[in-house]
Amino acid sequence: MRIGVVVHGAEAIDSGFALKTITLLKEFGEVSSCLGGSMGRTAVIDHSLENMIDIRHRKRPSIALQRMIDEGCDVACLVNYGKTLETGILFAELVLGRIKTKDVPVLLIEGAGAIGCTSSCGELTGALASSMKLPVYPFNAKKIFEYGKNHIVRHIKGVLPGEPVQINGTIIGIARSPEITVITDNSIVTDIKGCDVKVHGLEKLKQVDLANAIIRSGTPRHRAVNTRQIRSLKSMVAVLINHDAESSFEKVKNACVAVTIGDDTTAIAADILYRLSTPVIGITDGDKDWLLEHTHITRGSLVIKVRPGFDDLMGAVVEDAIFKGLERAPCLSIDCLKEQIIKLLKDNIVSVERY
Repeated sequence: MRIGVVVHGAEAIDSGFALKTITLLKEFGEVSSCLGGSMGRTAVIDHSLENMIDIRHRKRPSIALQRMIDEGCDVACLVNYGKTLETGILFAELVLGRIKTKDVPVLLIEGAGAIGCTSSCGELTGALASSMKLPVYPFNAKKIFEYGKNHIVRHIKGVLPGEPVQINGTIIGIARSPEITVITDNSIVTDIKGCDVKVHGLEKLKQVDLANAIIRSGTPRHRAVNTRQIRSLKSMVAVLINHDAESSFEKVKNACVAVTIGDDTTAIAADILYRLSTPVIGITDGDKDWLLEHTHITRGSLVIKVRPGFDDLMGAVVEDAIFKGLERAPCLSIDCLKEQIIKLLKDNIVSVERY
């Protein structure tokens, strides 16, 4: 039996649940595993699981699962560890609604407390349920959209009040309800219900493909773990990361330093790039939402705090002057780049922290 496994999220890895599940699945056939999503990559590296879980490609879970099905697996498995059983099942049903199963059985193996299946998987479902002491839950594809002409309404359930809410990696507010509703007209967000909106964050979104947007609440990784660094090739190139921290692995390829714009972008990008021993030059203004509590930063990094509300504006100055509107630029030396940026922003700098 060919078993395709997509592991989603850092919690599935940090908890040991993904390793336990893949080990069990190997008793039933040939297992091919990959990561779905972004932040789980740091967890895979920290736990030295690169030879078990493929992290070479950044794919959303539905795309990764579809590839497993298209490549001819006999059973496709989504391994997840949701905040609660409800959120885990809701997530799996959303993923299932985005794929074409081609009559291939799909299993949800949910660390929060259940095994779901779309159709009979023979002895596999029962054996896993017995070994893992989890109940079997029948789940089905679920659509969470309402469509009108140029008008989309999307419902996000299983949210914990007080959690930060993100759309495509940008924090747009703090949840105040277990269900959030986002409405767009002509790809512009016109209303968000159940959330205290962060106007500054919402302004950064501009246009949103709501049906395909990645919307989530809470922190991407909340366990404190021992970090691990891996070697990477570097050239004298700087890369710009502007409110898109989860793309750090891809963007920083071969670069010697990353210039990051925004408090949480700087914290998350610095933590990700710590695994590659890549320093950051962060431009912040003190409005951090604390998406990650346990972060690391590479020695040689620099964080520049500018006047409140000025991080985007100062980031644009750096983007124009150094990157010429591009995402990559030649870098003669990291120290020279640091001083060049400090000189550019000097009239608006509140503090400079060197690591």
